Amino acid sequence: KELDAVQVPDDITAYFTARTAILEQLCAGAVPIQLLMANFSGDAVWASYEQGFQQAFAEMKLAMPPLTGSSESNAHALQSAISLTIIGKKQFQRSIEGCAYFVVGEPLVGNDVIANPEKIAKLFELYEGLTTGIIEAIWPTGSKGIAKEIERFIGQGYTSEVNLQKSAGPSCSVLVAVKPQQIETFKKNISAPIHGIG
Repeated sequence: KELDAVQVPDDITAYFTARTAILEQLCAGAVPIQLLMANFSGDAVWASYEQGFQQAFAEMKLAMPPLTGSSESNAHALQSAISLTIIGKKQFQRSIEGCAYFVVGEPLVGNDVIANPEKIAKLFELYEGLTTGIIEAIWPTGSKGIAKEIERFIGQGYTSEVNLQKSAGPSCSVLVAVKPQQIETFKKNISAPIHGIG
């Protein structure tokens, strides 16, 4: 819409919305089984939003789960707005014990997200790492910055060379736990920037 702070096609908005919700599912050791959308941008964009969701699942080589929800057509917003709830089924056992910790990707927000796709942690690489046992656990970062999420993931006293205070936007950077014997393979399989956490 005209007053959107970041001007991108509707499917891009939906892709990054889905990406964030999917990463939260993977963080909990779950795989999505149902999508629930509240679309505040009007019926005309429903198909574009759905296309963006499909793109996120296609990136992971997964079929998109069923989508339901509503267009809140009784409320007319001046900016684009979308809400996505994902129901998942537990499939992974998370563990961070005896691991090394890394930040995958860079903290990006707003137009920097669109301008720097190579600096964003890739959904498929993280999902593949979890399903093959290369990655033990992940933890997305967002608007509160990486430092806050490091505390929640592994505790206080940890730091990294990446900017820890800047907003990471739609989970552009993700914290990961990797067993020492898998570190070399992990680094080979990740295309986004990797920063150690010590």
